[in-house]
Amino acid sequence: MQIRYNCPSDQCVALIEYEPIETLQKPIQCPRCNLSHDLKISPKIKEGTVDACAVCGCRELFIRKDFPQGVGLAVVIIAGALSIYFFRSNFMVSYAILAAAIAFDFVLYLLTGRVTTCYACRAEYRKVGQNPSHEAFDLATSEKY
Repeated sequence: MQIRYNCPSDQCVALIEYEPIETLQKPIQCPRCNLSHDLKISPKIKEGTVDACAVCGCRELFIRKDFPQGVGLAVVIIAGALSIYFFRSNFMVSYAILAAAIAFDFVLYLLTGRVTTCYACRAEYRKVGQNPSHEAFDLATSEKY
């Protein structure tokens, strides 16, 4: 299991990645501010399922696709610009470009995995078994944090 989270220090914004957290025995040290902090490794995490956040202890987590939003945005912008360019000369090519962008975006979406994310600290857990008690993102739950 891989974890990616921001340093818990209020003054530091470092992004910390660690793998595998199941066998972690010592505190993790931030590479930027040198703050040493423990991860709370529960028995479920050692088994490969996240039941609570190892960084902050929050039990409310959600599952989302691990789709790179920058790539999706780039596909939309490039396809839109090409479609506008070709619309004057051949509107069928313009629509074909948009259809190809939709198909490409859909294939990328199908190929990407899922990531479990903590509502409170936004720690991300990859290469982990899905916990059936975690659902998709909920705005009302997110607003609590």
